[in-house]
Amino acid sequence: MDDLVRQALAPYTNDLSEVVGETATALNRGTTLEATMDNFLLQALLESTGAQLAFSNGWRYGAPIVPGKITLNDLYNIIPMNPPVSTVELTGEELKEMLEENLKRTFSCDPYQQMGGYVKRCLGLNVYFKIENPSGQRIQKLFAGNEEVQPGQYYTAAFVTLQGVPQKYGRNRENRSEHIIDALRTYLAGHRPLYAELRGAFVAV
Repeated sequence: MDDLVRQALAPYTNDLSEVVGETATALNRGTTLEATMDNFLLQALLESTGAQLAFSNGWRYGAPIVPGKITLNDLYNIIPMNPPVSTVELTGEELKEMLEENLKRTFSCDPYQQMGGYVKRCLGLNVYFKIENPSGQRIQKLFAGNEEVQPGQYYTAAFVTLQGVPQKYGRNRENRSEHIIDALRTYLAGHRPLYAELRGAFVAV
């Protein structure tokens, strides 16, 4: 098996070892509500698109990256499928519904309704919620920036993959020409070193 893996990687070894940036933050996905590795990804999405909000799935794969150099191989470990950067407009009502659905899938008392993964990753929002509440009643307060989210107001969001923002939510959905690995590389070029600390996007109260 080792030989097969080496043969598959051989044409790309030089490219994958390219140093594309450096980080001052230890990047990982070891936490349930928010993770530094995903904050890096979301920061790149916000800068790439100028959107108000950014979303990605609560994935649990990806080898941790210690402070220091970041290689192209590290970026592909973060998000190996290299999807396009996507944008969408969501109402405040849709934001709350989408997040309540995700919290249910993460923290349902019924294990048959849990769908694995961590809480959906987001930047631009602050979600205050009660884990123990019934489905659909977990979110207590929801803020976009410094303002409470309004049900009928539209908010622009950047995301990657349908796990970030499912198809049933939003309007004016667009897959942009830029893919996420390029967005990450561009972000690293302008942020040396990278800082991607936890920001309290989800707060259990």
